[in-house]
Amino acid sequence: MTSPPLGQTTTCEDLAVLREVENRVLWLSTAIIDHANRVRPNTSGLKVGGHQASSASMVSLMTVLWFRHLRAGDRVSVKPHASPVLHAINYLLGGLDRSYLSRLREFGGLQSYPSRAKDPDPVDYSTGSVGIGATAPIWGAVTRRYVECSFGGAGTGRQYSLVGDAELDEGAVWEAVLDPAVSDLGEIVWIVDLNRQSLDRVVPHLAADRLRGLFSAAGWQVIELK
Repeated sequence: MTSPPLGQTTTCEDLAVLREVENRVLWLSTAIIDHANRVRPNTSGLKVGGHQASSASMVSLMTVLWFRHLRAGDRVSVKPHASPVLHAINYLLGGLDRSYLSRLREFGGLQSYPSRAKDPDPVDYSTGSVGIGATAPIWGAVTRRYVECSFGGAGTGRQYSLVGDAELDEGAVWEAVLDPAVSDLGEIVWIVDLNRQSLDRVVPHLAADRLRGLFSAAGWQVIELK
């Protein structure tokens, strides 16, 4: 599928196709993790991992983004634990060789988190701990504006951050959110995945109302999707 012209509505046929793509992305991302943990020989006996729940909760959002809404100038910082979903999408789009699907968290294979330097498929922003991935598109937007104003040729496009709710525990995230200049960057879009999954706990409260209030108080437009 390709991005529709601006203003064009999504038809029932479009939704049916997106559902089929979504199912393939979910199966592939799950299979990538399963193969790394249960099929590939593991002489050390150490757990490979792969964050299956955190990946599964992003499948619908990322399918709609990549196969319906993203345009050439858009850039996306993917939630670190959703890297298998990104690899599954890149494979379906022809940007990743099939041989890598069985090499998650293997030396020279697919990385634990999206990496521009080490992953073999397209990655817009390297992500990881301490909120680096969440805030990177802010600096991308600022840099693009500077280059466009100073030299031209930088183009335009949205800057998406796909963020897990546990990632919002990082102080660096709120330092960026509260910066008064950030709320004026209209191309910045954060999508917060409220799946309550963290490495060391289940997030005790959904906290949608609290998060909405925090972002709104910082001058952000907040839209809740269920």
